[in-house]
Amino acid sequence: MSVLRRFLEVTLGFLCLLAGSETVTIQILKPIRSTGDEVGLIFIPEGDVRGDQYKATAQAIQESSGLRVWVALTGNYFFDLKTPCSVHDGLKKAVRELKTAGMTNESYVGVGHGWGGNILESCVKDSALKALILMGSTLSRKTQLGDFPIPVLTLAGELDGVTRITRVVEEFEKLTDNTASFFRGLYKTPIAFIEGMNHAQFGSGPMWSLDNRIRDLIPNITNEMAHRLIGENVNDFLTVTFSSLEDQVDEALGHLMESFLTSVNKLQPFLDMRNLDTDGKESLWTVLAQQVFASEYSDRVAISNAISQNPWFFGAQPKITPSKDNLILDTFALVASQAKSDSHEYRYALESPLEINMKLVSKEAIRTALVGQNDTALQSAPNTCASLTRLALALALAVSTEEARERYLTRGRPIIVEDDALRGANIFWAPSSLQVWDDDAGRHVRAIALVTSKEHYCKVLSPYRAMEWVNIDSLRVPL
Repeated sequence: MSVLRRFLEVTLGFLCLLAGSETVTIQILKPIRSTGDEVGLIFIPEGDVRGDQYKATAQAIQESSGLRVWVALTGNYFFDLKTPCSVHDGLKKAVRELKTAGMTNESYVGVGHGWGGNILESCVKDSALKALILMGSTLSRKTQLGDFPIPVLTLAGELDGVTRITRVVEEFEKLTDNTASFFRGLYKTPIAFIEGMNHAQFGSGPMWSLDNRIRDLIPNITNEMAHRLIGENVNDFLTVTFSSLEDQVDEALGHLMESFLTSVNKLQPFLDMRNLDTDGKESLWTVLAQQVFASEYSDRVAISNAISQNPWFFGAQPKITPSKDNLILDTFALVASQAKSDSHEYRYALESPLEINMKLVSKEAIRTALVGQNDTALQSAPNTCASLTRLALALALAVSTEEARERYLTRGRPIIVEDDALRGANIFWAPSSLQVWDDDAGRHVRAIALVTSKEHYCKVLSPYRAMEWVNIDSLRVPL
């Protein structure tokens, strides 16, 4: 399907050069206020969505705002596929029709939903746009928020199964990483998080493409409430960006700060769990796993970890180095990640690693190094890689919100942890993959283990992937 779509987009892009914006239609909604600063919103729809399916959303923005909000709903794109060419021409046509309808200033704002937002970013440079609003969409991965030439509001739905919350976490990290421009970014490139809302609720009416219908989640709020919350967040952004009234701006700034604090509470746990998997240099998840496997000897070991890639990881071996009364355990990890891209074919990809490969020191080796072979002290049960999968799920549930835990436990498809699949040697363990399969009972996960007297190797579930499952993928209802 993605290959066919890409072929169609290339073909239609060529046809767009010939046909221009002839097929694109514009529906104008005039302001409901007689006074106030003017602003014109130009909507670019998601995938196969009609332009008029954003009318209720646009009206909610008009009702929430004290500005004179003009709206241009673009639609009727050739075969409902948006290309940079057709969207750029649609923007120019919308500007012309807004002027014809009576808009007098130049404060134009592009409003892109989903894939429409992805395309909209590429049109900013040569357009009349003064700001962007991305609904269930983000800027490209390579774009730094602080470097973007115009203000951008990113609106995220908690139950958006298309532009998943973990994708928005990447943008949240960009916002919070640059401390020098952090506070300016809160107002110039804010991220607003709407609880209980899904991808379809940025518009109205039935879901559109089969891909989106399969992936989107059941919302916890009504369309009316979703549109009202969109309106309030958009109004704060528009007021800060375009209003000439200081009192209104000050109030909106306060609302944006409150919205940011809400976003921190919701998004930071995802970022923490992602960084537990790896920070690029080490895997704290692997360090924690070794600590668990050290068991009753955990207070007598210090653990180091290094991220490695094949072919070096294949030959890496964990080791023990004595240090006074303690041991230093050197461990290794390989984080198996899937490709990430802004192209349509990777649009629905998970953000978390496929699996974490760990090379740990066995508990038997730790015991032998500390107390010798004749230790008769009470010993804990043998370690299993399956226990780490259970721990990953427990961590994901612990850091998720109370509402997310309740959703998972009451209507989510559970993770079912199976016994380890054992391999007899590194040459057989290394090419194996974490075993994952689905049935009516839930999602089954089986770790791949290699156990010797000195080493314990595990291919296990990433805590961040467990987090994505709990908060997103477990909630999908098969069509």
